[in-house]
Amino acid sequence: MDYKNVKILVVGVGGLGCPASLALVDSGVGTLGLMDFDRVEISNLHRQILYGDHDLGRPKVEAAVDCFKSRYPEVRIVPIQDKMSSENLQSLIPEYDLVIDGLDRLEKKFFLNDWCVKLGKPYVHAGVVKLEGQVLAVAPGQTACLRCLLPKIPPPFAMPTCQEAGVLGAFSQTIGYLQAHEALRLARKMGPYRLWKVDAGKRISRSIIPDRNPNCSACGRGKMETLNDDACAIPG
Repeated sequence: MDYKNVKILVVGVGGLGCPASLALVDSGVGTLGLMDFDRVEISNLHRQILYGDHDLGRPKVEAAVDCFKSRYPEVRIVPIQDKMSSENLQSLIPEYDLVIDGLDRLEKKFFLNDWCVKLGKPYVHAGVVKLEGQVLAVAPGQTACLRCLLPKIPPPFAMPTCQEAGVLGAFSQTIGYLQAHEALRLARKMGPYRLWKVDAGKRISRSIIPDRNPNCSACGRGKMETLNDDACAIPG
């Protein structure tokens, strides 16, 4: 399939967003929105493959644009150096065909899930800590969403980020590439969509088709727990 007319928004250009973005552009995706407010730090370099020593201190989206321009000048890269919020997600998400969740904090992942579901936009969730990772493709109205799997948002900082708990850079990249693979399947409407779980320490992986929760507070008939910017105020 020709992906040159496909537009994908990547929210979080870190250990997941970097490899996912690179794989999507390698596959011919024509427009890539990159949303991140952070700057490149030395602790990022072992897993965030778009950046080098010369990018230290620079905004991540600025460094990422330069990386892509040098390799794929024909691709349209849209840098969005901004913190995720209700206001900008409502305006940005409808402009794209699907969304990549490259965020670290689980609380922020719920926030992005809720807005993608609310706006009916397909997206791909992923998470990685140490040697365990998971990827979930979400087609609102058709598949389970993140809240179907975890009905309650954990308390802030209950789950560590990959930077806090540690992660093998190559494994983080593997999960990001799998995330891009699922995004391309979504773009082609190649269901069924699955939840992938990978344990690199035990060298096992498995996938299931999770059931939708009819009482889900995001995609079902349940009442939304919250849909405000509180999660976006959480650092990290």
